[in-house]
Amino acid sequence: MPASETRRLSTILVASSNTQLTSRISAVLKESFTVSVMTHPMGIATRIGQTNPLLLMLDPCLFNDTLQAIVSETVNHAPQTRVVILEDDKNKPVDQLALFKSGVHGFLSHTIPAPLMLKAAHAVCNGEIWVPRQLIAKLIGELARDTSRGTHTLSFAGNSSIEHLTPREMQVAEMVHQGGNNKSIARTLDISERTVKAHLSAIFRKLDIENRLHLALFFNELK
Repeated sequence: MPASETRRLSTILVASSNTQLTSRISAVLKESFTVSVMTHPMGIATRIGQTNPLLLMLDPCLFNDTLQAIVSETVNHAPQTRVVILEDDKNKPVDQLALFKSGVHGFLSHTIPAPLMLKAAHAVCNGEIWVPRQLIAKLIGELARDTSRGTHTLSFAGNSSIEHLTPREMQVAEMVHQGGNNKSIARTLDISERTVKAHLSAIFRKLDIENRLHLALFFNELK
């Protein structure tokens, strides 16, 4: 989605009592999004209903033990709203895996550089996830083990869908499953990153999945 269209259509709701943080987020994102701020945890469901945000940024410090419940309520009652957690390295770390399973789409540090914050906001709003690179392998491993134990069910269209992938799409999918990013895949296959993105879009559509993590899990189920 172009930045101009995102700005016209999308609202980001930031829930944090850290005024320095909310001011910084507003300053960074205001050129691309309408940014709304709330500094008190009470009434967040009402506020989400009023603003209909495409992205909800939650500061764990504001919610304490109710953070996961807020995430679950948002996912259940406002499925169009994507959720990002604003992590402060100075405070107790959150349980990223539990929050991810509850429906969180990303994790951002309070100190994330402005260009990356803007990139992350656009990525999550466009249906991607934004998690630390080192966490991807852990997420895949944990979710795959849950699946094998029967404690986590994935709603994929079915393994027969893989037959609809072209040989090149299969190559790209396998490389994503092995942890490759768009740049490394493009270099290995001697194609452009734009072409890699086009292949990924086709793969996601054909397999009826949302993102790279789900693609990796899909291939884990084939093993």
